[in-house]
Amino acid sequence: MEILEEALGLLGQMVEIPSTEGQEEKMGELVAKYAESLGMAVEKQEVEKGRFNVIARASIGKGGKTVVLNSHMDVVPAADGWDTEPYRLTRGEDRAFGRGATDAKGCLTALLIATKHILENPGSTNGNIIVTAVVDEETYSKGARYLVDHTELSADFGIVGEPTNCRIGLGHNGSIRPVLVIHGRTAHSSAPELGISSVRVAAYISKLVDDIQAKLHKVTHPSTGKPSISITLLKAGTKENMLPDWCELVIDRRMIPGEDEKEIIKTIEKICSDAEAEFPGARVEIDRYLVTTGPASEVKPDSEIAQIAYKACEKVTGVKQTPYGVICNTDMNHLMRKGIPTVIIGPGNINYCHKPNEYVEYKELETACRVDEQVIRALLS
Repeated sequence: MEILEEALGLLGQMVEIPSTEGQEEKMGELVAKYAESLGMAVEKQEVEKGRFNVIARASIGKGGKTVVLNSHMDVVPAADGWDTEPYRLTRGEDRAFGRGATDAKGCLTALLIATKHILENPGSTNGNIIVTAVVDEETYSKGARYLVDHTELSADFGIVGEPTNCRIGLGHNGSIRPVLVIHGRTAHSSAPELGISSVRVAAYISKLVDDIQAKLHKVTHPSTGKPSISITLLKAGTKENMLPDWCELVIDRRMIPGEDEKEIIKTIEKICSDAEAEFPGARVEIDRYLVTTGPASEVKPDSEIAQIAYKACEKVTGVKQTPYGVICNTDMNHLMRKGIPTVIIGPGNINYCHKPNEYVEYKELETACRVDEQVIRALLS
């Protein structure tokens, strides 16, 4: 239980900091101070005013390969519906509740505790550890984007801390969010035939999106599940007795690894042209794309990092690893963009994140610390 109490102590300090979007500074100070206490060389990389990534480095033994350990410091707002104080780690019988307990302060805790144990007892481990705790993953991934674009970040392997139930995650889904603008023609609502209602065009687009979703639902990636498409936001109208001549809608398209973003964009463009054909005189265009965490990414089950991580995880858990990925976005894609083969490891399940009463099970938190440590040692052996 010693490792668990150690992890809960650190996690408790993290949860007490409400590090929502733009409020990560105190969380960064905590992580930086902890890394410094381990003897790591720490850099605070300013991303925006009051927002910085923490980059902590340590060399072990005779040197060798390098592993980057990445997770994020921000959390989504607590909102209503909590049975406990969201910004205090409340211990129950077999789990602890608090915002970020799993996503992703529990994951970051496991990576830091694993690093601490390796630095204190290096054994046969040789190489370099770089811990990167980043801001803004829950919104635009500004932290991870800035990290890979403004850092001489060279590594042989990467681990991203996100909830995987302590399994080895080989990939994640991505997203693209086009904003469509519909230009119709206004008219008095008593004579709708004289105008082109942009909402009617939007309704037709909704049907086209549903048709695409029906086809996507038949597609399954072996580790990250299904792609999807849906309309998530719609704005239209200026007065109750006028046909709206303008409408804006957001399409959320979730991508599985292997999908071509360019081909997806062609599909969105076809939606626009089909709607224009159905409503002569209307104009439908992709106005812009909202920034997302990024595209999908993956490493193959037979890759070096996957095979090493599988064996190390099985050594700790006794559970045979099979191809597995997460359905949400993660910052893995940014490390992969930098040419760093990466896996995802962390306690908990994404299904109870971003909700009231978020929690991490004690057994999973402890297991994550041990799995992270074993995988890092194996990668740097």
